[in-house]
Amino acid sequence: MAPPSRHRSSILNLLKEGVLPLGTFLDRRGRGRKATVVTPDRIKAVNQGIGRIAHRSIRKMAKGMKISWRLLGRIVKDKLKLICYRERKAAILSEATTKKRLERSKKLLQRTLNGEHLVTVFFDEKLFTVQAEFNPQNHRVLAETSEEDFANGKAIHQGSHPASVMVFGAVCADGKPQSFGLLHLGVLQNKVNAKPHSSIEALKKTLVKEWDALSPDYLRATIDAYPRRLRAVIEKRGGRMEQD
Repeated sequence: MAPPSRHRSSILNLLKEGVLPLGTFLDRRGRGRKATVVTPDRIKAVNQGIGRIAHRSIRKMAKGMKISWRLLGRIVKDKLKLICYRERKAAILSEATTKKRLERSKKLLQRTLNGEHLVTVFFDEKLFTVQAEFNPQNHRVLAETSEEDFANGKAIHQGSHPASVMVFGAVCADGKPQSFGLLHLGVLQNKVNAKPHSSIEALKKTLVKEWDALSPDYLRATIDAYPRRLRAVIEKRGGRMEQD
C-alpha cells in the first residue's frame, strides 16, 4: 500500500472549502492573470462608440482610448463579433421610386410563374477601353523603392481619352448568348481589362475569347437567379436588395 501524500492535509482543506476536483488536467476557470484591457467596461465603451459612428478607424479609436490597436481589434472581432465591410455606392431611392420598384417586381415575378422569363432576351451595353483597370488597394507591387517600381515598368499607365469600344450585350434565358451577356459584362470586364491592349482589334479579340470561355451553366444560373432577386426586392418592400 502506497504511503499517504505529505500534502494530504492541504488537499482535505481544499475539499472542505468547496474546491472539487475537475477530473482533467485543465486549469480551473478564472485562474491566471486577470484581464486589464479587454474588460467588460471597455467592451461596452467600444460598442457604444461604434453605435454612434460606424465609420471609425480601429487605429484612431485605439489611440483615443490609449490601448493597443491589436487589443481593440480583438474586442471588435472576438467580443463584439463585428466584421469590417467596405463602403459601397448606391443610387438614391425616393419613396416614389421604392413604390414603383415594388409594383414592377410583383408584376415581373408573376410573369415568371408561367415561365415567361425563359423566353425573354436580356440586354445591356458597356464601354470597354484598351487600357488596363486596377484597384490601388488590391493591386500591389513588391519592390525595394518606388523608383524601382517605375523603372521595371510595373506601373499601369492611363490616358485621359483611351481608345474604346461599346459592347452591346444580349443573352437568351436558356443561356445561349446572342452577343455578350447582360449580367456578365462586369465579369467580362474584370478579365478583359486585367492587362492593357495595343489596339481596338486586340481588345475585340480578347472580348470574344473571354466570352467563349464562359460556362453555359454559369449563364443559365444567372437567369435562374432572376426570380430570386425579384423576391428579394419584394421582401424589402421595394428597398435595397444588397448582397454580400
